[in-house]
Amino acid sequence: MSKSNKNHQDQSQSFEAQAAQAIKDEALKIAKAGQTPGQTKKETQLIAKGIAKGIESYRKQEKIKARERSKNEKKKIVGAVASSTDETEKPKAASGRLSKVLKYIVNFLGLLSFAHFSVIFIPKQVLEANTHWLPIVGISLGIVYLMAAFMGLRIVKNLRNQV
Repeated sequence: MSKSNKNHQDQSQSFEAQAAQAIKDEALKIAKAGQTPGQTKKETQLIAKGIAKGIESYRKQEKIKARERSKNEKKKIVGAVASSTDETEKPKAASGRLSKVLKYIVNFLGLLSFAHFSVIFIPKQVLEANTHWLPIVGISLGIVYLMAAFMGLRIVKNLRNQV
């Protein structure tokens, strides 16, 4: 056994010994406080031992009761979580489907905006005399589609955060 394990055991034993000594001291104080005239020291010590046993048994019972209470609280919490997940599963599925659909729409809008921005690169020779407005419209629509795509991404992000 290593030194750290021995030290740990010594500390835990000393803690237990300290707790037992504290109980004995407390019981002795109580026994001396209730001491009657003519009572011997040995009788007082016997009474103190009885009081110490009573304190120890009371503390053990309280520990058991506390464990039972915590088990019951955990069961209530688990039951509440289980019932709340049953109620929230349906909205999660609906918002999950909605976020997937929105994701496809956002991707389509992104591609559409790219197509409209590519109008800039049409050579001037291809454009006819009356179609010089085409790049301006293409850029404008590209910006609109790009803004719609960003708004869609924000909506998808909010839906995922809600789930």
